[in-house]
Amino acid sequence: MQILKPFISSNSLKYLIITILSILLYACNSNYIKITSDTPLDKDISEKPEISETQINIDELLIEKEIIQSSDNFNLKKIAILLPMTGKYSKIGKAIFEGVELELNNKNNSPKLTIHDTGDKNINLKKVYNEMLEKDYDYIIGPLRKDLIKKILSYSSQKLPILTLNYLNDQRKIKPSVYQFGLLPEDESICIAEKAIIDGNNNASIFYPDNSWGKRIAESFSLRYKELGGKIIDTSIYDEDDEKNNISIRNLLKIEDSIKRKKHLENVLKIKLQYKPFISNNLDMIFSVGTSKDMRVIKPQFNFNYAEDIPFYSTSHIYDGVYNKQKNQDLNNIKFCDIPWLYNDKNAEIKSILKENSDKKDLFRFVAIGMDAIKIIYNINKLKDNKNKFMLGDTGYLQLDEFNKVRRHLVIVKFKNGKAKQIPF
Repeated sequence: MQILKPFISSNSLKYLIITILSILLYACNSNYIKITSDTPLDKDISEKPEISETQINIDELLIEKEIIQSSDNFNLKKIAILLPMTGKYSKIGKAIFEGVELELNNKNNSPKLTIHDTGDKNINLKKVYNEMLEKDYDYIIGPLRKDLIKKILSYSSQKLPILTLNYLNDQRKIKPSVYQFGLLPEDESICIAEKAIIDGNNNASIFYPDNSWGKRIAESFSLRYKELGGKIIDTSIYDEDDEKNNISIRNLLKIEDSIKRKKHLENVLKIKLQYKPFISNNLDMIFSVGTSKDMRVIKPQFNFNYAEDIPFYSTSHIYDGVYNKQKNQDLNNIKFCDIPWLYNDKNAEIKSILKENSDKKDLFRFVAIGMDAIKIIYNINKLKDNKNKFMLGDTGYLQLDEFNKVRRHLVIVKFKNGKAKQIPF
């Protein structure tokens, strides 16, 4: 009697089983095929994202902005500038004033400028203000510091309008003749939340520095993201301890759960598996806040922990405006919001000088603030009468809200091959 031999050998069968298991494990990484069970370990993976009742139609974010045509018809003869020209914030003050002068150079009839140095702690602001009132100044630009803004608003008059260069939280102290403008970090976090939702990323985790600034931006992003129907999966803080931060990143990505599954299968099958841990919780994106120095460490850590394909968003604080391909390679694929002036051809010679000056290369955005301050005061009536429209500025698309705060709508930028390039919203 002839004995039939097995169609495949035992070794081949073993490798076939391993191959099938590997395919199944790979499928577990997919967003389309998931293994589900009643255990708490897998429960979070099989859940569908919740849809917020306050979800806003994405089409509203994509509506083309209606632009106000700026003009120079507003007759201004005398402008007072309140900026720190000495002291701790003198570099910022001088950069803003440089922007003011740049913009006024384009005017046919430039007004007279008077600078008052607010870097001196002993400045008698009330006396300075009364002098400007008596001499019939048309406008005040400044101050920059919040404490000085509060002071000048306590005795300001309707006769002399003010454009402050910072924002106050208490709306009750703001008079109709006072307008607020500046580099508000919340403008960026709101912009990124909107871009992330437009990109289809509805589940986010947040990684931010352990300080009040980081918390403020993270909270602003979270609020807007949830308004748009997004879901915050998890949040975590970081500090200067890279090893500790790496553990925080692993916990944020929940890859330990995946590693446990791998070890469990290896124990059951008594074999070693070629296996890449996958990221749990239906995570669509990471929003991380920090400086360029921080992010050159943090982004590679996320890449090392198998998150190189997860969309990564940040703020303009990661970029000083200077092209450095080698230094910025670690920032590749990060998206952030920024001012348009850095990415267009306007004032190319001035920008080139700023880039070459090591003391000024991180002050681009403050120069743009000075330029837009002039645009705003020349077009304030148009902004007031058209609050649903925008004026194209150097710091963004400018819009006046119901509290007389100038809000900036920014452009989207992405690092590719070490270079920051503007991309479509």
